Amino acid sequence: MRRLVGAGLLACGLVLMPGFVVAQTPAATGAAGHDRRSVPATTPQQPSTGGSTNRSINVPPGLWMQPRQQRSIVPALDETRFVPDEVLFELAPDAEADVVLRRYGATLIARQRFELAGVTIIRAKLEAGRDLRAVLTQMGDDSSIAGAQPNFLFELQQGSALKPGGASGATDPATASSDAGDRQVPGLRLGEPTTAARSGTVVRRVLPPQYVVDKLRLGEARKFALGRGIRVGMIDSGVDMEHPEISGSVLAYLDAVDGQATPHAHGTAMATAIVAHGELQGVAPAARLIVARAFGGTQATTANGKSFQILTALEWVVQQRAKVVNLSFAGPQDRLLSKALSGAKERGVIAVAAAGNGGSRAAPLYPGADPSVIAVTATDADDRVFADANRGSYIAVAAPGVDVLTAEPAGRYAFTSGTSIAAAHVSGLVALLVEKQPELDANGARRVLSESAVDLGSKGRDPTYGAGRVDPAAALARVLPVATARP
Repeated sequence: MRRLVGAGLLACGLVLMPGFVVAQTPAATGAAGHDRRSVPATTPQQPSTGGSTNRSINVPPGLWMQPRQQRSIVPALDETRFVPDEVLFELAPDAEADVVLRRYGATLIARQRFELAGVTIIRAKLEAGRDLRAVLTQMGDDSSIAGAQPNFLFELQQGSALKPGGASGATDPATASSDAGDRQVPGLRLGEPTTAARSGTVVRRVLPPQYVVDKLRLGEARKFALGRGIRVGMIDSGVDMEHPEISGSVLAYLDAVDGQATPHAHGTAMATAIVAHGELQGVAPAARLIVARAFGGTQATTANGKSFQILTALEWVVQQRAKVVNLSFAGPQDRLLSKALSGAKERGVIAVAAAGNGGSRAAPLYPGADPSVIAVTATDADDRVFADANRGSYIAVAAPGVDVLTAEPAGRYAFTSGTSIAAAHVSGLVALLVEKQPELDANGARRVLSESAVDLGSKGRDPTYGAGRVDPAAALARVLPVATARP
């Protein structure tokens, strides 16, 4: 069991709303037990980071309209990925929050300082009947406002390829489906017999091996690095910290959603890809995870995350000295998140993000398309690109992400596909690189990954595969002393 604590947040300078919970696991505290506490918010003062300008800028079509004043982001009419009755804004110097809130018919939800972005943000709820676009347009002309935007919504980037199966071809009638590609494997544990619920017979289901291990030459890579001493931040849904594949690997845990620390399939799968050390093999099994739950939802539903929660999570994982941060989610371009990612990069943090599962004709998705991150697309066992993956010049590299065997809550296992798990594999690889070259930064990691990648598709960089599929052994050879680099 883990111990949930709050005082550590105040010591590191992060202030959270009630209901936000931090957990440190026995690996970090040396103690068992369950002590959940929430931390009240405070209201620090903030500097101004806004201003108006008449200079035009280029933005991807359909993302937002540019009002006369650049201090406010107003979503385009066809943009729906935001909370309709919430606004995030920053006050100009000497402006009073209460006055501004009354002016716009809004109620304070939270006020929080984000050091990475260099702003103090007020999260407010609009009264019934107020139109968010109209409010943001007004804020664009308000000298009391230094910056304003929606509380954007982001989705986890995992495809609908959770499916049962096995080398034996046996199928439990209880879990059989005409659409096997859209199913998980309830209760399945590797190498254990399962009971066919309707027939009463016992069949042994042997799941196929992880093709990822051979495809990435992990056996060779592990001769040089395992991720020892490296903290990998994860901003995702909840993680089952007691799953045998993950147990002991989570150093600290923040719940920025509701304080429940609810395990979820997506977060558990991402953690498995990075640190699995049971029946499965993660890319960096000796790394330690700094998990921030910013996406709410149950096991049966898709989990969504909001700008404010994601900013809170990113702030915290960087304060917890995560060197690598995995971002397996996607959504609209978010000015605040972009500023925070830039701040993290300046502090030496290497952010890896999913390219997105929008398909070949989709507009760029963020944070994958942000210049401060390394965007990853997904490939299958034959190095073919995942059909639903985004394309674009922002894609840096590819990694296995189709029909990947991974873990789920409650000791279960499943196959999954998407750019999410591809990004998690690369986050694990970056942890290996940092173990051997601690001073490595985001630009250096991008260069090493690109120069050592296996070229796929058209010769050289392309919008489908980026520089190609990552090769951990070859990448490590570029950061190791010549005498030891023999992949």
